[in-house]
Amino acid sequence: MEAQAPKQTKRTTTLWITSGVVIVAVVAAALAVWTLTKPPSTVVGAITAYTLDNGLRLIVYQDTTAPVVSVNVWYRVGSKDEPTGKRGMAHLMEHMMYKGSKNVGPEEHSKLIDQAGGQDNAFTRDDVTGYWARLPKEKLDLALYLFSEQMHNLVLTQEHLDSEREVVKEEWRVRLENQPVSKAFDKFRDIAFAGTPYAKGPEGYMEDLDSITLEDLQNFYQTYYAVNNAVLVVAGDVRPDEVLSLTKKHFGEIPKAQTPAPPPITLPPQTEMREETLEMAVQLPVIIGGYRLPGSGHPDQPILEVISFILSRGQSSRLYRQLVREQQISVAAGGFPLVFKDLGTMLIYAFFTPDKDPTQVKEALLTEIERLATEPIDEKELQKAKNQLTAQYIFSLDSISMVANAIAEAEVIYGDYKEFEKAKTKYDNITAADVQRVAQAYFKRENLTIVTLKPEGGTQ
Repeated sequence: MEAQAPKQTKRTTTLWITSGVVIVAVVAAALAVWTLTKPPSTVVGAITAYTLDNGLRLIVYQDTTAPVVSVNVWYRVGSKDEPTGKRGMAHLMEHMMYKGSKNVGPEEHSKLIDQAGGQDNAFTRDDVTGYWARLPKEKLDLALYLFSEQMHNLVLTQEHLDSEREVVKEEWRVRLENQPVSKAFDKFRDIAFAGTPYAKGPEGYMEDLDSITLEDLQNFYQTYYAVNNAVLVVAGDVRPDEVLSLTKKHFGEIPKAQTPAPPPITLPPQTEMREETLEMAVQLPVIIGGYRLPGSGHPDQPILEVISFILSRGQSSRLYRQLVREQQISVAAGGFPLVFKDLGTMLIYAFFTPDKDPTQVKEALLTEIERLATEPIDEKELQKAKNQLTAQYIFSLDSISMVANAIAEAEVIYGDYKEFEKAKTKYDNITAADVQRVAQAYFKRENLTIVTLKPEGGTQ
């Protein structure tokens, strides 16, 4: 998803990935027939990792295919780290990072990247906030300089806070205020993750955005935007020794800070299915639900990804065949694991026309999903899902920016950049017995939250 930045720049910020709007995109993908259009590329680079004396983690991926470089700076902070009553601050902080530093004027960061023939962007998620730039390899020094300025010399002013607060609030309105599916997803999240910071995503609350002060942002910046709380990934046509030297030049003198240990996050016990119904002005009713899952890095996660392809990848998938084609009670249905660092959910959904019975649609959806727990899948069906997932992953690495992003994800979310190297083989040894075991473990009604969105004034 893209969130508009101030009009003075070309920059757009990638906002929360867990908004209900993501479901619309997933449905569109689910309706398409997935095909390979070219042979998969292969990852050809070599990875070198360093840790500076001040704690900065540097990972270099060398690939001389094209004379470009992608620079990613990921901070181990997201919306889950926001204080109570200040939800939305991580995203607001992301905006403020472009409002100028001691040596770089307001909006100059993106302008300088653009003038160098590059592009840049940023995103806010529940567990991480990231900044990146892609530009010609000879401009690596410029990119590292600009990111070090953001990290160490940011200048926060009340004027900029007032202006960026309004930008973020407008994004909130566009993304949520008149989006019934987004509201239904937010309600699902609020119920499913109640008692944890994940109950609300990076968009925050409008009233909380109004309450954030300059002192709040300064404290947030000093607490979390520390050199030892960051991971720097440089990927492209570079030499590791050159990157290390430039990194020490721009980041080496930044002092480390005392960053708070993240508190343990656990969901309160759930003993029965939770359900809620919303009525809004919608043309297509939708069921949004999810089974509880563990967080990122759990060994069952690749198996759950395979399950999601079996259930909802293309017109030959189980949910499409059963709900759309055979029973004809849904226009789209699917499911995929939505996993955060500390917890997750197997998100499921079904869109249907107002003349259909929501209870019938829900029962058909759950029955087909839970059938995986009682009936072993065919080896051909399993192998197809594994092949699709592996090909999708390899296709995702077609650009150097996506490679850098995947390496940063592995290091920050999964704890080790080496997970990036293992990713293309992680589905190889999954068996039909694994699929059945995982379905039996998680796909239980008492482990489920369901929100049904219905048209206003409907009869059902």
